[in-house]
Amino acid sequence: MALGGGPSRSHRRCHRLGRPRRAAAIGAATDVKHAALEAGVAALVGVEGEVGYNLLPESAYEEFVAGAATAMRKAAAAAGAAAVGGEEVIGEEDVGYNLLFETAHEEFGDWRLTASHPFPPYVKGSFVIPSLGQFEMGDRRFVGFLDSFGKLQKFEIDGDQVSATYRFMATGFYNESKKANTIGPGLLFFETEPPREPPWYNPMANIPPFAPNDNTFVNTICIGDRMLALTDSDVMLVIDPKTLRVLGDNAWEDDLKEAVCYTGSAHPLPDPRSVSGDDWIDFIGNTGFLSEESTLRIFKLGADSPQLRHSVADVKMETPPYLHSFGLSESYCVLPRMPVKFSTHSVLHEPMAHAFKPLDMTKEGVQNAFYIVPLNGSRGIVKTLPIDQPIWYTHTVNTYENSSGVVIDLITTPKNPFAGDLTLQTAKNKQKRDSAGFVGQNLVKRFLLPLDSDTPVTTELLSDPDTYTDFPRVNPKYRSRKHCFYWAIEWYSDSQNFASMAVVKYDVCTGERKRVWSRKNWYPSEVAMVPSDREGAAEDEGVLLFVALDGAADASYFIGVDASSMETISEVGPFPRIGFTTHGEFYPGL
Repeated sequence: MALGGGPSRSHRRCHRLGRPRRAAAIGAATDVKHAALEAGVAALVGVEGEVGYNLLPESAYEEFVAGAATAMRKAAAAAGAAAVGGEEVIGEEDVGYNLLFETAHEEFGDWRLTASHPFPPYVKGSFVIPSLGQFEMGDRRFVGFLDSFGKLQKFEIDGDQVSATYRFMATGFYNESKKANTIGPGLLFFETEPPREPPWYNPMANIPPFAPNDNTFVNTICIGDRMLALTDSDVMLVIDPKTLRVLGDNAWEDDLKEAVCYTGSAHPLPDPRSVSGDDWIDFIGNTGFLSEESTLRIFKLGADSPQLRHSVADVKMETPPYLHSFGLSESYCVLPRMPVKFSTHSVLHEPMAHAFKPLDMTKEGVQNAFYIVPLNGSRGIVKTLPIDQPIWYTHTVNTYENSSGVVIDLITTPKNPFAGDLTLQTAKNKQKRDSAGFVGQNLVKRFLLPLDSDTPVTTELLSDPDTYTDFPRVNPKYRSRKHCFYWAIEWYSDSQNFASMAVVKYDVCTGERKRVWSRKNWYPSEVAMVPSDREGAAEDEGVLLFVALDGAADASYFIGVDASSMETISEVGPFPRIGFTTHGEFYPGL
């Protein structure tokens, strides 16, 4: 989800909406939306602000749904007409995109709607996706969009019935901030506006253990009946899978964490060796107070003891690395080392965006390399890359083994994706986000890692070079195995406007032209691929689940798409807007 830089691309001239006309457009859309919600929300609100279908009489609920649907259609027309009807207008591009980066206050439980068509029987369960939720508190606002207060959304699917639950994550960070009516202590990518000032007696007020640092809205996993929310740290929060309420910290009962545990990965992967199918592989990073020598500690976590991590292997590095994701084949854990170190000293006095320090790239070495770690505990190998081929990446598509070594497909970026301009100001500025300096090209690349120490690494491009691709998914049955298909989210889908978004499907075996799902001014989330349960089903047989914001209507929809043809099979909505989302997961039977 990170943004980098790269070569320029041409784009059509667009005009901003003049202030009076822009205000009218926003006001019209907001007024209609509020009118849609007014009749139902008052009846929906119960004890402690809980909102739920079960609190509403059937007749009132039907009236509420009908009113909301009608009003949202009017909002779409009003917003669209206002946005394109004058001389100084945004035009037909990017309508409503900025809504992804505005606070979405709605919380409720079990808001049930009927889908346009029933979902297949094997798509019975819940789609859970975190999002950016709130961008300000009291007198302060966040500058970096990844710093915002997190929120969880769940869509429970049963045939043609879909029930939605939205819940802010009542983390320690959120609760302390709410109590103080300002953004509280904690590590942030960018300092707030106005800046927070630590008390004179504790200049390290933003560092654990003085601050919670538990805003773990990046991803979720289920281990047995326990749902955990994760980010790039060793902190995992326990979530009630029914209500999405935060139940507390997943307190570790092991000693894997050392004095300075500075990182983890928000992307644990299922252990391909697991007999139960309910074991996960992840890592944490430990470093020292005085020395920069660091250890990435790979561990296994299982449903039998979800608070007890079992060490798999330790990987020593000279400086603290930063890995948002990693690869896992049937026999190896693959750690891509970017040529950057995470300065644990820097975060004592400046925001995290400044903690990523470039490493010496004057010669080829282990600071720009793939660490291939056997899961059986035997000695690993390091595959270095030339200095003119730095490994910058965000997410892993898949990893598997072939006859000569290991294959890993990564979302690559032209520079460090975590030290870029990840600010709300830039994300909401069309001219800036359409310019090359904002993102550049996120490309899917395949790295062939021979286990023979004398054979160099080779690469292959697997995505459209004129677009920006991220949030990849494969059929979960093909994780850690050779795959032919992956699905992803695409920006610059029209090669001109960054906010031109689509869900795309690639066939990396035949090279068949990519297939696309898109709608004008709709902004889809990451997908979850739910494979067909039919015996002998093809790899791309199944359903893609995701949410999408209809920008003109300021409303979100839950959508199911045929994973093979990329045609819509069912959709349900409107639901209140969901902000910019992170990583969605499908949980069968939940």
